[in-house]
Amino acid sequence: MVFRFRIPSHWRAKPFRYRLIVYRCEDCGMVHQYPAIICRKCRSTRLRHTQLPQTAKLLSFTVVRQAPVGFEELAPYIVGVVEFEDGTRLVTQLTDCEPEELKIGMEVEAVVRKITQDGPSGLIIYGFKFRPRIV
Repeated sequence: MVFRFRIPSHWRAKPFRYRLIVYRCEDCGMVHQYPAIICRKCRSTRLRHTQLPQTAKLLSFTVVRQAPVGFEELAPYIVGVVEFEDGTRLVTQLTDCEPEELKIGMEVEAVVRKITQDGPSGLIIYGFKFRPRIV
């Protein structure tokens, strides 16, 4: 009998969630959030881990008023698309601001904030969110 264990997604996402580390294909440039053996796009095995910058540019945003299950207590909250200088884009939550303060093209910076809390265990899960850059 063969037992296969899968590491929970929370633990696989730790390098990305806490340090913005991604796995980039050296052949096609595809970015993978989780460790990978082969590239999902070109099937290359030439993947290396890199750290994304702490600052990015805001491309788009919206206010979520009807939150999905598990995030109801956070509504309303702001979700945006940010682009790093290397062209990598990321959908992320925006924090420490009001929607009126945001402008397309403005610089934002990564900050560590509470993402959610696991119900029965009470485990608090932290991760990166972005806020308008403080100069």
